Amino acid sequence: MDCGEEVSLLRARLSRVAGVRELRFDVVLGRMEVEYAPAKVTPEAIESAVASVGMRCEPWREAQTELVGRDWGKWLVWGSGVSLAAGMTLQVWHGGDWVTTLLAHEHGAGGHSAHPGSVAMYALAILAGAALAARKAWAALLTRRPDMNLLVVISMAGAAGLGEWTEAGTLAFLFSLAGRLEARSLLRAREEISKLLRVMPAEASVVHGDHEHRVEVEAVQVGSLVRVREGEQIPCDGVVERGASYVNQSLITGESEAVERRAGDEVFAGTLNESGVLEIRAAQAGRNTTLRRMLRMVGDSRSRKAPSEQFVERFTRHYTPAVLLMAISVALLPPMLGAGSWGHWVYQGMVVLLIACPCALVISTPVSVAAALTSAAREGVLVKGGAYLEEAARVKVLALDRQGVLTRGMPEVAREVNLNGDEERSLRAWEEWRAEEGGSFPLTPRWAEEGGLAGSVRSHIAEMTAEGWTVEARRGRDGVSLVGLCDRPQRDAREVVAALRKRGIRRVVVATGDPEPTAREVAELVQAEDVHAELLAEEKAALIEGLMREHRHVAMVGDTAADALALTAASLGISMGVRGEELARESADVVLMRSDLKKVLFLVDHARRTLKVVRQNIAFALVMKGLFLAAAVAGWATLWMAVAADMGATFAVTLNGLRLLRTEPHQEG
Repeated sequence: MDCGEEVSLLRARLSRVAGVRELRFDVVLGRMEVEYAPAKVTPEAIESAVASVGMRCEPWREAQTELVGRDWGKWLVWGSGVSLAAGMTLQVWHGGDWVTTLLAHEHGAGGHSAHPGSVAMYALAILAGAALAARKAWAALLTRRPDMNLLVVISMAGAAGLGEWTEAGTLAFLFSLAGRLEARSLLRAREEISKLLRVMPAEASVVHGDHEHRVEVEAVQVGSLVRVREGEQIPCDGVVERGASYVNQSLITGESEAVERRAGDEVFAGTLNESGVLEIRAAQAGRNTTLRRMLRMVGDSRSRKAPSEQFVERFTRHYTPAVLLMAISVALLPPMLGAGSWGHWVYQGMVVLLIACPCALVISTPVSVAAALTSAAREGVLVKGGAYLEEAARVKVLALDRQGVLTRGMPEVAREVNLNGDEERSLRAWEEWRAEEGGSFPLTPRWAEEGGLAGSVRSHIAEMTAEGWTVEARRGRDGVSLVGLCDRPQRDAREVVAALRKRGIRRVVVATGDPEPTAREVAELVQAEDVHAELLAEEKAALIEGLMREHRHVAMVGDTAADALALTAASLGISMGVRGEELARESADVVLMRSDLKKVLFLVDHARRTLKVVRQNIAFALVMKGLFLAAAVAGWATLWMAVAADMGATFAVTLNGLRLLRTEPHQEG
């Protein structure tokens, strides 16, 4: 499956199979998902229906990239090309010339007067080239959904009937070659995408007492002790229990250099242990690891179509019938009005038929989006769909939580105050009152004034928050104390926000549940226009909704469950960091696997580059179609030129889209 036309053919055929409920297609990966009722239809029946349209299917395998059912096709392409060259050589040998042989397309110029040997070679070229398209063309005819295969077969037959054997043979060869090149281009994209799926080790070494044994990764249980030696990949998410090593986490976080991991540090499945031996207590195993969740998100992302993809689909629904009507008009009207011979204008009508195929236009966007999503994932930026990638290119307002986003997310104790008995009792009463009111809350001056908290406790809280610290209560063997926590700003926060402003971000807002002094301190650092502190989850979401009404394109960056509503309310929700809470990751449209604000800058740059490439592809495909339609209507185009143009346009937009598999150097920093 290499073209949107083939998707239409499959959809038309399978939608008539009783028991088939829903169909989903991924052109880039060549994958079809069928939801069906087992009581009404079997997998074998589905395979048979696919075979009836000249295609073949088999159960999907992760990391599957080969050209299913196309290996023998290259010999047909070679056979068509060799036969075509032989036919041209014989034609020239028996009195023709190369220019006339290649370019002539008037009735009889390349056909009826041709030598029988050259006609035989042209016929072989037609049969070999048409073999790849004949079954699909027949299926398209039966389903009354004309596609490129049907149009090419009709044009081959028409050219041969008009005596244009050279044209028909050239058309057959170029069409078979175009299909092969298009499939190979898509194969490259599939291989790059599938690299993410080939990183998990098959087995793990599980330690039991004084011995260890190898088990399948899927069989590793939470709580198991796993030993990972130098050069091995870590098979599960977990915490280092013994040992020290440098671990390459680039697959998960996009960090280019290995990081040191010791006892107590967190590690992730799929990362590489570069030195030493680690013993890891499994926290997540099997399909629940961070890497598996990443891969599921990458897979699901291709089902969420970008606006540009939706535009192309709407456009082609009107474009193809309009061009078919034009082809009939070109074939019939001029000769009826005495403006030329029937043979000439029927030929030009067939040229218009070939131009009717919107392959280059249909493939232009999904290839680009899939390549961009894949390269972003390799950088530790998981975008859950093309729609969100395009939204990232349009963001005008950026709302930022404080802790873990503008700060490092690793609070340090700056001050600790032990409470006496009366103060402790007032704190317990305050917490009980807060629980009755609807949950627990941090200690900040706004909430500390309520619920009968002792005056001395309120004074301590006010003093600490005035210093820009977050305050929380801690219980230990020596009683209860108030702790002032200092979370240092991210080192590059000011520079990143300044760079985002240069890229057109009009407004930066700090939206946090932290106290006012703490929020203002970091807001001044990044020179944010607005500061909203001490916000509850609902208040933060309401703030984002207000910004949405005013600006439409608003991104919210957060990392906790308290940010989930705001992430959902924004046009683009961005969850920061692999350690961010699960609810935040599920609510977000983009997940940054590293707590690094520079990844937001990368996202914006990468999204804008993607949108630029998509627009280039759409414009190029439309211009090429327009030029050849004009040439056909004017009577200047030939069948082989039309196929070459369609092949060239498809090949060009595919290669242009695949450029997005690489990230530009300036984006990495």
